[in-house]
Amino acid sequence: MVLEGKNVVVTGASSGIGLELSKKLLESGCRVIGAARDTKKINFEHENLMLYNCDISQKENVDQLFEYSQKVFGRIDLFIANAGFAYYEKIDQANWAHAKKIFDTNVLSLVYSAEKMKEVNNDKAYNFVAMASGMSYVSLPGYSLYSGTKAAIRGFADAYRWELDKNQYFQVAYPIATRTNFFNYAGNSPVPWPSQEVSKVARIIIKGIKRDKANIYPSKIFLLTKYFNNIVPLIYKIYLKSMCRKFKSFIDKSYN
Repeated sequence: MVLEGKNVVVTGASSGIGLELSKKLLESGCRVIGAARDTKKINFEHENLMLYNCDISQKENVDQLFEYSQKVFGRIDLFIANAGFAYYEKIDQANWAHAKKIFDTNVLSLVYSAEKMKEVNNDKAYNFVAMASGMSYVSLPGYSLYSGTKAAIRGFADAYRWELDKNQYFQVAYPIATRTNFFNYAGNSPVPWPSQEVSKVARIIIKGIKRDKANIYPSKIFLLTKYFNNIVPLIYKIYLKSMCRKFKSFIDKSYN
């Protein structure tokens, strides 16, 4: 995808990866609608940046976001479904509403947004970027709900992209632990290894979008661990067990 002159919607644009992606897209000559639950947190202005307050966990809000974007742009070339959140917790009781809240935001809203992009573009070319996570592959204690939502995105993408027309791309980004406020928001959990600066993560995702890559891995180290799982599974299992023990120890101390 050639980014210059493209119309882009970014959800979760108030901080972290979403904010950094918005800045880099504007630098590339895009027009951007930055959607967030509280756009007042976006301490950034640009002549081609429009802000839109939106809680994307509700269907009607996603519909309104698309209506607004089409009214402003006429056409949406790129949609980046970045909005999402995590709970860091030890699940010790059944709570339907609690689990539903994170799946509505992280999975259902993303899937519905992808369907909307197909609906409004029909057979025209477009790109859709789904923000998954390294935890799609490496689930960690304390993040069982979050890991489940991100694994669901990966499963949906692997099949759904085959249903799209030519020049329609469903791209999935798998950032690892990114040095933002994510882990503070999640509950002051330990930061997994390895981790990356947000500017580097955004830069590599932008590069992947330009190349229409199906899967975008900002961390080469993480990508190597995936290969190790296929080639030398024992080493991968040792790494995974080490990470899980670390997080289990932390969560046991936090909730006892």
